[in-house]
Amino acid sequence: MRPLSLPRVPLRDLDLGELEKLAVSLGEPSYRARQLAGWLYANAAVDPADLSNLPKPFAEKLAGNHAVNSLSLVSKIISEHDRSIKYLLRTSDGHFLETVLILTRSRRTVCLSTQIGCKMGCRFCASGKEGLLRHLSCGEILDQIAWVQRDSGGPVTNLVYMGMGEPLDNYEAVIKSIRIANAPWAYEIGQRRITVSTVGVVPGIRRLAGEGLGQIKLCFSLHSPDQEIRSRLIPSNRKYSLDDIVKALRETREKFKRRITMEYILIRDLTDRDSDLKKLAAICRTLDAKVNLIPYNCVEDVEYRRPSPEKIAAFQNGLEREGVRTTVRYSAGQDISAACGQLRLAEERKSRPAK
Repeated sequence: MRPLSLPRVPLRDLDLGELEKLAVSLGEPSYRARQLAGWLYANAAVDPADLSNLPKPFAEKLAGNHAVNSLSLVSKIISEHDRSIKYLLRTSDGHFLETVLILTRSRRTVCLSTQIGCKMGCRFCASGKEGLLRHLSCGEILDQIAWVQRDSGGPVTNLVYMGMGEPLDNYEAVIKSIRIANAPWAYEIGQRRITVSTVGVVPGIRRLAGEGLGQIKLCFSLHSPDQEIRSRLIPSNRKYSLDDIVKALRETREKFKRRITMEYILIRDLTDRDSDLKKLAAICRTLDAKVNLIPYNCVEDVEYRRPSPEKIAAFQNGLEREGVRTTVRYSAGQDISAACGQLRLAEERKSRPAK
C-alpha cells in the first residue's frame, strides 16, 4: 500500500528565524530567507513559480515539503453595495473558509478567519452551526492576506480577526500570525491597525495582555448584558460568565493602550430593550469602553430578526445620553452573505452527497 503523503507546511507558518534555519538546512545562505520573505509578503506569492529570484534548486527543494500558499481560491463575490469582496477559499485537506476584503476611502481591511467552524455555538452566527472542525495554522491565517493582496492588486492596510472562529481559542497560531503580520520583513501592518475580537475566553484575555501587543485593539463580543440571555445566545458564557469576563477585562485594560470596544448585536425584542441599554451602559462605564452596535444580519435557519431603523437609532441615542461613545456598524457586503460563515456553510452543504 502506498503511504499517505504528509501535508506540506505553509511557508507563512515560519517566522524569519525559522525561514533562515530552513534555508541553511537546504544548503543555502541564511540571507535567502529575506529574499523568500519578500516574495511571500511584499509580492504576495501564491505559487512556486512566483519565487522567480530564488535559485531554481532552492525553489524546488522548498516545493518538496512546503507550500507557498496552503489555500486555493474557490470563488469570490463583489458587493454592489459597498465594493466588499468575499473570498471562498479551500484548505489543502478540503475544508472551506471565508475571508472578506472591506474597502473604505483610506483603508483596505481584511477580515480573517482563524478556525474551520467554531465551538462557541453562538445562536445568531453561521460559523459555528456545525461545530468546530479544526484550527487554522498561522500560515493558513496569513495565506488569506496573500490571496486578497494578489487578487485585489493592492496592499492590505488593516486586519480584523473577526471571521470564522474564536481567535483566542486558537491562541498560539493567532499570536504568531499577528507578530509576523506586524514585522517589517513581512506585511508590516502596524499594531494600531490590527483588531482581535473575542466572545470572552478569559484565560486568553489575560494571556493576551502580557504579550507586549498593547497597541492592538481588543473587541469584546458582548451581545447581551443579561447573564441568562447571553448564555442562551452564546453557550460558552456558561463556562466564562459575564462577571468573570468583565473582571478579566478590567484587570488587563491598563496593558492595552487603546480603549476596549464592545461589539453588541441588536436583535429585536431580545437585546434591544430599555433594560439592556441600562445594563450595557453600566458595563461600558466600568471599562471605559465604547460600543459598536451591529444590527442583526439574518442567518439561514435562525429565527432572530433585526430591529427597525427607528429602534436602532433610539438605542444608539440612549447609550450616548448615558455617556457611552457609540457607533452603528452594519455588516459589510450584506448583499453577498458577508456575515461570518454563510457562504462556507452553503458550500459545505452543497458538496455533500444527497441523502
